[in-house]
Amino acid sequence: MNYSQKIQRLKDRRQGLYSRDGAYNFAEALNGTAKLEKFQQLAEPEAVKYAIGAMQAVDADYTLKSYAEGNRVRDRLAEGLAAANIPAAFDYQGSVPLDVHVRGNSDVDLLVLHDGFVTVDAAAKTAYSYHDIPGKTPAEELAGLRAECIAILERRLWGAKVDATPSKAVSLTGGSLQRAVDVIPSHWHDTLDWKRTGDKRHRDIYVLDSKLAQRMKNRPFMHIGLIEDKCKTVRGSLRKCIRLLKNLRYDADKAIDLSSYDIAALAWHMTDQELAVPFGVDLLLVERVRSHLKFLLDQPSYRAALFVPDGSRLIFDKPEKVHALADLFKEVEQLSADLAREINPLAAYAGLPRHQVLNKAILL
Repeated sequence: MNYSQKIQRLKDRRQGLYSRDGAYNFAEALNGTAKLEKFQQLAEPEAVKYAIGAMQAVDADYTLKSYAEGNRVRDRLAEGLAAANIPAAFDYQGSVPLDVHVRGNSDVDLLVLHDGFVTVDAAAKTAYSYHDIPGKTPAEELAGLRAECIAILERRLWGAKVDATPSKAVSLTGGSLQRAVDVIPSHWHDTLDWKRTGDKRHRDIYVLDSKLAQRMKNRPFMHIGLIEDKCKTVRGSLRKCIRLLKNLRYDADKAIDLSSYDIAALAWHMTDQELAVPFGVDLLLVERVRSHLKFLLDQPSYRAALFVPDGSRLIFDKPEKVHALADLFKEVEQLSADLAREINPLAAYAGLPRHQVLNKAILL
């Protein structure tokens, strides 16, 4: 396997040289031409450089730029919605706030929350004396919010491409924007736990599916919170495993139909013991991930019962995801084998298990 090419693709991706639709960003390329990332400077074999780089966080400057572009869109929407007398709040969900984005130009998921109403769990309504307000249904309110968002984006960000074909998001790319921004019309949904604790992770949202003309419940802050909690426990290893799998998916020769959300859920189900590695021994995580995916493939009953972290749905809710898991496993298996061979070419002949060979500290 040509890891020199993989390293170049990884560098290009991390520095945002390609847009979501595959267009080359010449401005970013000029800025990043002379930039050599730390993983590229390692005096190690190419497979080692790739594995270490694939687990590292995207440069902080690119993350800040992602938020800056999201905030530009937010401010235009805030102005337009205020003029249209639609109260709105804004927040972020997805890979960027979780710090598991692997591309400098990763999509920024901007939640546009209709702040004129809130729905509540039955238990919360009973406990806190909420009253239903007559008028439009929540789905109708969200449809109006979506239509107004589309009009504002087309009017105020005219140089950008506004794509309203996705059912849940309005996608914004090009023009003066240096990041793709997905605008997601939604509204708050209060749970009893949210009212009791004030912990944001217990506050749910509903997102409009415009094609079905109905709302879909979502728990983005619980998802972020649970992964953050576990990642702190294992000293950052969980995020490294998520980034590794996402990069392997991008670099695979064939499409692997698992979402970033699915991949985060797969890694989240690794045990603390699997994720706990000595400081600097990140290569060992490759073998731990390989072993975890192999277990999922070999244990269909266990695999079929796995939920995403927030418990909202099963990970393998479609049969084809099992095939995608097998394809992702092959990528990890290949990387693990290549790492072992490059670190110790005689390891396979000597019968050394990979976890012993990969138990090597690589410090950036």
